[in-house]
Amino acid sequence: MKIQKKIALWISGTAFLSTIIFSSFIFFELMEEHFKSIDNEIQYMAVSLVEHMEDLGKGPYDFSYLPYLSSKLNKYWIKVTNSQGKILYQSALVKYIDIPSFSNKTSYMLEKVIPRSQVQLGQDSQDGVLFRVSVIKTFLTGLPIEVRIAKPIESLEEKLLNLIRRIAISLSLGTLLIIVLSYKLAGKILNPIVSITRMSKEISEKSLYKRIPLSRNKDELYDLSLALNKMFDSLQYSFKQQKEFIGNASHELKSPITLLMLAQEEMLMNENLPSSASNALNKQLDTTRRMSHLVRNLLDLSRLEHQETLDKKPVDMATLVGKVLNDYTELFKAKKIRIQNKLSGELIIQGDKEKLFRLLINLIDNSIRYNFEKDGIVIVEGKKINKGVRLEVSNTAKPIPEDDIDQIFEQFYRVEKSRSTSHGGSGLGLAIGKKIVELHGGTIVIINEPGSFVKVSVFFS
Repeated sequence: MKIQKKIALWISGTAFLSTIIFSSFIFFELMEEHFKSIDNEIQYMAVSLVEHMEDLGKGPYDFSYLPYLSSKLNKYWIKVTNSQGKILYQSALVKYIDIPSFSNKTSYMLEKVIPRSQVQLGQDSQDGVLFRVSVIKTFLTGLPIEVRIAKPIESLEEKLLNLIRRIAISLSLGTLLIIVLSYKLAGKILNPIVSITRMSKEISEKSLYKRIPLSRNKDELYDLSLALNKMFDSLQYSFKQQKEFIGNASHELKSPITLLMLAQEEMLMNENLPSSASNALNKQLDTTRRMSHLVRNLLDLSRLEHQETLDKKPVDMATLVGKVLNDYTELFKAKKIRIQNKLSGELIIQGDKEKLFRLLINLIDNSIRYNFEKDGIVIVEGKKINKGVRLEVSNTAKPIPEDDIDQIFEQFYRVEKSRSTSHGGSGLGLAIGKKIVELHGGTIVIINEPGSFVKVSVFFS
């Protein structure tokens, strides 16, 4: 899960929990206030009732003249009993239901079922009525009595339920709003980090000169950008030193190796040279030639590393392939390798003709070097794909291990070192080829094909 989502969830969860706690506190406080108001009302009624009973003396008691106990408006359940449990007074509602008394409670809630046909108390759909009950113990003419009064609060219950529904709806809408706002806020907070990440991805070996812009606020992100820029400075310096070292070392080695080759060739021209010395010189000359070839490759690779742009012109790859194959005709015959040139028509791309020619030489040379010793085949194919050109060079060979395919274009990398040495390879041909392809904005891959074929596929967009 991304950090932006995590931040949004944390903010939303915290806000939602805080809102629930606050809403619950307000709701219960509001409910408690309502119950206190009802209890005070019932307490006042009980005191007033006892005062009237004191005025009337002994029963029976008739309080129909009181507004809250009149026959039409009487919705209170009232029962007054003495210490022996004898009923001194009861309201009309007592005959419909009985409300028990709990010795350890002075105020409590109780729900009873009263059919609407008997009395209308605002019953719910199941004819249930919620009562708030208060028990007041006092004295009448010096004797202890119990006054039990229950007020139907079904309408209050409905109001509280409606309030709960509104709170739930408000919480749901508020939570959705908080999630959206917190997600956007998290995105805004993380936007500088996203920019730093995107810029870091853009900075590669060929664009180490780029730097992450520093923000005006010298906060933690400023320190992070500054640290990354310092790291890129070090990397740029290291890469520059490495490339210059390869180029300088190759250049310094070129002249001594050339002089050594000339000296060896001159010594081999001596007719009086013993055969043993001649054989030793020939071996040394072969080694020197391989060193010279390696130095030339290193120089070429160094130049390609430093080169960022090309002077591109229209180049017909079909014509260029034909020229390379023609130069290798004698070598194909000597190695008994059959060549199949399946290029037909023009394959025009924008590129550097000299470098593309070097690319084709490396690919063809590689296809010969690692071909079968007998009955080998080299196939060259090409076609236009949309606005690009795909060129493929296939040769019969042992399949390349899958673990080695991704590393095959690295400098000096060899799948089988013993085989590479015997064939005289330096491990730089494909690395040079890849650099040339990348300078042309293309891609190059190696694929193991069915039928013991290894294919090099190059695409120029």
